[in-house]
Amino acid sequence: MIKRFCFKERFNPIAEAMLEADAVVFAMPTYWFSIPSNIKGVFDRMYSFMVGGKMEQLAGKKTALMICCMSEDISVMDDVKSPFEKAFGMLKWDCIGEVLIPGVGNPGDVQKTDGLKQSASLAELI
Repeated sequence: MIKRFCFKERFNPIAEAMLEADAVVFAMPTYWFSIPSNIKGVFDRMYSFMVGGKMEQLAGKKTALMICCMSEDISVMDDVKSPFEKAFGMLKWDCIGEVLIPGVGNPGDVQKTDGLKQSASLAELI
């Protein structure tokens, strides 16, 4: 006999919010050329929508990416963007924009960029 375990998954409330939302925005810093672990956990669990037969409920949502990094080289964010862009296509989400802000490693650095203006413009699209 196989013993089955059930546990309360922390992703459940996030999944419910995603299903109800008109738009989902992923905002994160770039850590060591990659997705931060807390965002990666959410991203990985989005697979459950496909396995659970919820893909149709998700189709057509608006989505966007907001990513920053400490480096001045914007290409540092490429490996963060790529998995999200591929997932958006699979989920049939409409990516309405990306805000990519390099050179923000210290408090207040974003004030020296056009990041806040880009973010406000993105918010208007939602």
